Amino acid sequence: MPRDRYSEEMLFEEAARQHKRMEKVQEVLKLRDDLARDIDNLHGVAITPSAAANAVELWIVREGYWQTPRRLSFEIQEGKPVSLDGKLRELLNVPANRSPSMRERQEYLALLARWYYSSWRDGEWLPIESPDQPPYRKLVHAISRVARREMPGVETNR
Repeated sequence: MPRDRYSEEMLFEEAARQHKRMEKVQEVLKLRDDLARDIDNLHGVAITPSAAANAVELWIVREGYWQTPRRLSFEIQEGKPVSLDGKLRELLNVPANRSPSMRERQEYLALLARWYYSSWRDGEWLPIESPDQPPYRKLVHAISRVARREMPGVETNR
């Protein structure tokens, strides 16, 4: 890092300038939204209402491309509600689809951006740092919010 080198060489004024410059860059980076990142590191889940009753759709994005959508149902099985956390872990433990061509990735990103930046967006986007370690608690909360908005009275059984 140039700032450290300037400090070691006793060029403190230049080190201070580099430090200020670095702070400005960091402030600009804080302003970016959830989609502004390298395509290979673009992971997340779009949670949207489902056409099916008592369900939401999970649109998983890995490395900038859509995976096969997964439906999360809130139906009661064998007279008991099933844990939302357990269902979610089962749905997300599916291997990634094949890697599409760059052209396909561009089309996927265009769809994602159009939905994400639209004024009519239904549902929520939850960015994920690593697809191998999804933030289950945040996903459960986001799913519950979407379900409550679209299906008042539905119990999501966390």
